[in-house]
Amino acid sequence: MKKICTVLIYSLVLLSFSSVAAEDLHSKLIIQAIPSSEGTVVVEGHPKYEKTFKVVVYTKIKQPIELTGFVGCYKAFDDKGKEFEERTVQADLLGTLKEGAKEGEVSFVSDDDSVYNAKFVKWSSQCPRLAKRTQ
Repeated sequence: MKKICTVLIYSLVLLSFSSVAAEDLHSKLIIQAIPSSEGTVVVEGHPKYEKTFKVVVYTKIKQPIELTGFVGCYKAFDDKGKEFEERTVQADLLGTLKEGAKEGEVSFVSDDDSVYNAKFVKWSSQCPRLAKRTQ
């Protein structure tokens, strides 16, 4: 029983640290986004508008930063703050970011053409489909 309590407490501390770290990432990253294409895509029979950015992510700190679906996702937003969900992310933009930069493409979708107004890309912990870690 003591062992189970220890594991449970350790897991809760690790989980809370991960969520705090994910929330705090916006101040530790520099994300450069250059629009590369606009178009449309049909996802599971539903038409969507799509905008793709070439993205370069830099770290402002010396410690490694985890950029995975377990802690967050990329989101695009316009100058009024309307956010758009990612559809695809090039694998080079995920994983552990150490010194230097990661670069690749990310596409974002919307039910209407408002996604074409997206100008900025950020890393967010507020994602509709965060991946779950297997135990």
